Amino acid sequence: MQNSTRRIISICLFTEKHTLFFITILMLVSAFFRFYNLNWGSPFYFHPDERNIAGVVASSSFTTISSFLKGTFAYGNFPILLASLIKSIPTPFWGFAGISDSFAESILILRFLSAFFSILLLPVIFFCGKFWSKKTAFLALLFSIFSVGFIQQAHFGTFDGFISFCSLTVFFLLLLFMQSKKIYFYYLALLFISLGAASKITLLILVAFPIIILLLEVKKKSLSWLKALRHIVVSLLLVSALTALFSPYYITTDFKNGLLNERGIVTGTTQVFYTQSFTGTKAVIFQFFSIFPFLANPLLTVIFIPSFFYLVFIGIKTRDTGSLLLCGFFLILFLPQAFLYAKWTRYMVPTLPFMYLICAIASVDFWVFLSKRRRVFIKFLLLSILIGVNSIFGISYFITAFVQEDTRIAAKNFSKQHIPPNLSILSEVYDLGITPFNGSFHNITLYNFYDLDNSSPQYTPQTLAEQLAVSDYIILPSQRILKARLQEAQIYPNGHDFYSALFAQTNGFQKIYETPCDIFCKITYLNNPVFSFEETANVFDRPTVFIFKKNENL
Repeated sequence: MQNSTRRIISICLFTEKHTLFFITILMLVSAFFRFYNLNWGSPFYFHPDERNIAGVVASSSFTTISSFLKGTFAYGNFPILLASLIKSIPTPFWGFAGISDSFAESILILRFLSAFFSILLLPVIFFCGKFWSKKTAFLALLFSIFSVGFIQQAHFGTFDGFISFCSLTVFFLLLLFMQSKKIYFYYLALLFISLGAASKITLLILVAFPIIILLLEVKKKSLSWLKALRHIVVSLLLVSALTALFSPYYITTDFKNGLLNERGIVTGTTQVFYTQSFTGTKAVIFQFFSIFPFLANPLLTVIFIPSFFYLVFIGIKTRDTGSLLLCGFFLILFLPQAFLYAKWTRYMVPTLPFMYLICAIASVDFWVFLSKRRRVFIKFLLLSILIGVNSIFGISYFITAFVQEDTRIAAKNFSKQHIPPNLSILSEVYDLGITPFNGSFHNITLYNFYDLDNSSPQYTPQTLAEQLAVSDYIILPSQRILKARLQEAQIYPNGHDFYSALFAQTNGFQKIYETPCDIFCKITYLNNPVFSFEETANVFDRPTVFIFKKNENL
């Protein structure tokens, strides 16, 4: 027991000065990537989920009980309550920043919390890696610092970053429990399961791991059946009670209705416009071709597959419960989401810490194998490629999304210089990207292209032709509609006919503007920001905007 205590202390403390210095530098670098330009998109704030959450925060007050019962969609309201608490604290910061709008304050608080928990996740992933080796810890940390997925989520005022932090912390605490047998680590893990579930109720599934670990202790005869049963019963009751306490919204009828509605949407039984791009997608294959190459970069995505099976093999062969637990966490967070009809990019964010740890463990083991065969040059070459590629993708995304001018603002500025303010503009419905144009152009018609193939009497090829006849310009604020229409001609024949003719410039309009894609953009989106990844990978923070002008010569 004394040895295990020393090991826990060595894992959780930086015992060498140069290690502490290096970690400090890396944390400062990661803080820059996560906190820089948190006010992106101001004053329009284009992320719809973020806007819905911020609307609840802005209307909440700790002086009324009803505020504790407010929520949004099928999510818990713990992060909302946390943001509301921060918002209620008087501070001169908003005055210094020139922000007097409650909604904007709420957006920034939510983004600050996302960035904060993204930073807090980093030492936890380092501590987790140290259970295998210090090299593993540093490599997993480097993967995380330059993670496109983590940098992006740090700039979104949504719940996914907090869910990732809670999931990884549960894993870390269970490792500590298995190492030390100290029961308070077990109950701390239950606390973080409750906090995570108070943000997203599906995280309750993680309670299976503490129970399995207890049963393994019974099998090893280090715990009696009676004590294990007592802990299991207490675990289930405690997690249920804490989850409801941290997220009172769960006890409301609104949550139940929202959950039923959300279930219909994510399973595909309820058809909505923003899930049309998932028609025909294949579970698991879609995530590994259209999501993970963006969130984690293509190289790590390729490396992860053999690394995962290697770790499962080693875990079974050596009876390494830590490695098997790591793979189990990835699977339990990945599989339930992978087989849903709606396969949004954000669903995969909580799997990233476990993905990075698995890749780091396998990579370090491979380097040890090379070292034994005196392949030092190959070892350092592979290490340089791995770290270099990971850093290049992270930095490229950061520059593309948050250093360069917002693509919608850039398109609006182009339009002000090239489009007379009184001319007629046709655009797409349900896209917040058109809002910057509203202040400069007052004759914008929003047409529901989603319903062109839904047998709607209001939106048909004939009504579209009539609208095109009286429109001087067409502005597409993002690639959200056009991507599915161009790729799925059989499902969306009318939409395909319109968009294919528009881009072929055979329907009377010629393209005069497309969001430029420089080298950083080409790296981030694999040379194609429209078709490379699942649409929500960049439709909120860096969409491609197209502008077409009526060809007067036709």
